[in-house]
Amino acid sequence: MKILNVDKGSIAEKLGLHSGDSIQSIGGFPIEDILDYQFFDAEEHFELVVQKKDGTIKSYHVNKEPYDSLGITFEHDALTTKICRNNCMFCFVAQLPKNPDLRPTLRVKDDDYRLSFMDGCYITLSNVTNQDLDRIKRLKLSPLYISVHSTDPNLRGKLMGFNNPQPILPTLQDLAANGIKLHTQIVYCPGYNEDIENSARALALISESLAVVPVGLTRYHNRHLLPVTADDASRIIAIVEKLQVEFLAQKDSRFIWAADEFYIKAGKAMPASCSYESYCQIENGVGLFAKFEEDFDFTLEDILEDKANKKLLKQLALPKKASDSLKPIKHYSIATASSSHAFISQKAAQLSSQFNIKLEVFEVENLFFGSSVTVSGLLTGGCIATALKDKRLGDALLLPDVTLRDGTEDFLDNMTVPQLSAQLSVPVIATGSDGESFVRTILGLNV
Repeated sequence: MKILNVDKGSIAEKLGLHSGDSIQSIGGFPIEDILDYQFFDAEEHFELVVQKKDGTIKSYHVNKEPYDSLGITFEHDALTTKICRNNCMFCFVAQLPKNPDLRPTLRVKDDDYRLSFMDGCYITLSNVTNQDLDRIKRLKLSPLYISVHSTDPNLRGKLMGFNNPQPILPTLQDLAANGIKLHTQIVYCPGYNEDIENSARALALISESLAVVPVGLTRYHNRHLLPVTADDASRIIAIVEKLQVEFLAQKDSRFIWAADEFYIKAGKAMPASCSYESYCQIENGVGLFAKFEEDFDFTLEDILEDKANKKLLKQLALPKKASDSLKPIKHYSIATASSSHAFISQKAAQLSSQFNIKLEVFEVENLFFGSSVTVSGLLTGGCIATALKDKRLGDALLLPDVTLRDGTEDFLDNMTVPQLSAQLSVPVIATGSDGESFVRTILGLNV
């Protein structure tokens, strides 16, 4: 890896390293990517082999305090994404429309253990080599997030399109035995992986948590797959909640959780926030509503009790008598998908009942992927524009930032927030998808 910059006064500068030099190996191991460097950068003693700009090779014996950085920035991280080689019958990438407006990166089928470690992406481990597994154990790349779907090799193979399925459990057992923490998931496909109890009991012996999530189907899905029905959802919830009692007694943790979407499909109340423990599967849609409500209630209580907000609260106070009725101080519209519409409507009504604010929540149908896709994170700018065309949207339109690419104003269909704002003739504000951001944005407080 080629050095771009050496920090002034750093260990690397004292060693005599310069921009243009290349790190060849550390501790006797060749440097594949930034993860190797980060691992050894936290060590106290190691041998560093560098190719200088003039082509000469030089070795350095490094002695430093633990976690003192060498102070090197590289030209690139050398992380070329490892591509998925599976042919899963439920693959969401295979269900994408051919629409040229779709963000190109969505068509990349990644299955990279390094992204699992760094970003929490779920991987199948079907494309890792023995060398990869040795590296995971050596660098202690933990935790990892593994898509299991079934611990039965033949069933897993059928779901994932393997011709010669290899059992996943021995690999997971080996990783766990070497100190790698594992978080696992099962994508439930009705009529296929109905062995959830068996898989859960096997995984409970070697992993930290297990999420059961419903298969996501667009209008372009594999016709052999069926959507999860209300009856399916109720049955999965019953299995999960039965196992939670069993595991809580055995491992002092519920271990297994059903995604929020199961409760929505079944028309059942969400579990209490305390039942999600540390929310270790929240990025998988497990406990999102409970965490939102927990943060919403805490933030609202904190704002009402904080004397520094006295002026703001006075401005937003509701009229004391009906005869004193005033025009709302603020009028916001909120766009959300169908799965969260009832919940967000309830929270908006709660705020409107306490403050002189008008909030209207609009349910947006997903015309891009199909009406069976009901999560806000897959709404496009075009879907929102179509649903809200000619609506009176008030002072601004609020929408969850999960509809946008991280750090940008781009929707999945490459429409931008300014473009949506222009089409709807109203300011568009992307707000965090958590309860605290929701409350603070609406009340006009810094998030």
